[in-house]
Amino acid sequence: MNKDGPDPNWTSPRTGHYWRDDELMLAVAWLKGLVPRNDIERRLDAAKAYLARARQLQSNGERPSLFDESDTIAWYILQAETFATDRTFFAPEGIMRAVPYFTRIGKELPAMLSVKGAEERAARMMTSDRAQPDGPLFELLVGLAWKRNGWKEVKFLPEKKGIARTPDLLASKPRTTWAIECKRMVRSTYAKSERAIGMQLAEPIHAMCLKRYESHVVEVVYKLELSKIPEDYLVTTVDRALARGLSYGWDDEISRGIVRPVEWNLTRRVMANDFVYYGGSRMIELLAGRYEHDADYSMAAKWRPRPDRPEYADAVYQASVVAWGCIAAEATKRRAAHFRRVLANAEGQLPTDIPGAIHVGIESYSGNFVDYFRHMLNRSEARSFRPATSRLRWVYANHFVPEDTTQQDETWAITETMVPYRVGKHGTNSPLPGHMLVSSEADADPWSHWSRPRE
Repeated sequence: MNKDGPDPNWTSPRTGHYWRDDELMLAVAWLKGLVPRNDIERRLDAAKAYLARARQLQSNGERPSLFDESDTIAWYILQAETFATDRTFFAPEGIMRAVPYFTRIGKELPAMLSVKGAEERAARMMTSDRAQPDGPLFELLVGLAWKRNGWKEVKFLPEKKGIARTPDLLASKPRTTWAIECKRMVRSTYAKSERAIGMQLAEPIHAMCLKRYESHVVEVVYKLELSKIPEDYLVTTVDRALARGLSYGWDDEISRGIVRPVEWNLTRRVMANDFVYYGGSRMIELLAGRYEHDADYSMAAKWRPRPDRPEYADAVYQASVVAWGCIAAEATKRRAAHFRRVLANAEGQLPTDIPGAIHVGIESYSGNFVDYFRHMLNRSEARSFRPATSRLRWVYANHFVPEDTTQQDETWAITETMVPYRVGKHGTNSPLPGHMLVSSEADADPWSHWSRPRE
């Protein structure tokens, strides 16, 4: 694991907290205004109550869900509003999932409102699609990007469920019209299973450390798919390492790794003057001495909550952190396997009489290496893809890496990469070159993760 990075030895400033983000509030006000006032206030009150109950469970050492998934959009609105105004209901894992996307909408709200049908699409997100707002948010940002990049008319098409398959958007300029389909890829079943197995492998480590009242950091890189690793493999390997001495590393056919002490000097030096959000990336950074955004993490601790904000730790007495990644080639292939299926499904929405483009939104936490490998596979799939009936010409893969950041001067961060894939062999120019959906196009390199490949 990379030891380079910013110095984690800093504390939060005690001043400068009373700011307001008016651009973000433009997006919040627009979306709230699409629902009757009594209804949205009732839903936001329910989200606040749900969070309060979760905070109480957190103070007892549990890790509950912070929001009701049946009204995810209300959670997003709450997080955006509290970030923009008073930070009262602040939750880093909620901020990073909502604020970057709402910020872009707020910055360009007049352009968003000029996309025909955008308000109707947003209203449906606030009501019937409230449990799954990520797809509609992605569609709104795609429509905004086409409008921003010089397409005179951009409009959403009404859905015709059970009657006909239609694209999400049409974009027109003089003498040309494009059909656009949007697909927001959620974590695949395989990726979810892989994450769950990683957590299960880590749990016995936490139990062992707590029983012995010891504090350790375990860093492991798996060489096999996690589903092929015995349940007791990691705890047995770590126990053997501890018996031989701290900071002992291993390298076998299943994994390579190391066990080392928690960075108590750093943790206690910072926490003597600061409160730290329990379980977040900042706490992991202090305990482990660094935070690798390419890794998955599991942590457990005995800790004392801050009296008035129980989600923040006032002191930590015992802790264990497990960081892991997987470099098995088969695992990486399987994470990327459903890209072609997504293309086939999206292509079926496109008409036969005008050129088409597909935008695929990919949210990732797997780091540049895995993303680059996935990109190469996706590029090959797109090149060899043969549209069944449509005139599909371009696929745009928009990769988002939202961060619960550990930087001193940031509350949230997002890395965005846009990769265009030419479908088949044709001479049609990209209709939306160099675009971004969330990041500023003036300041961002669409290929920020990888070197630009030759077309």
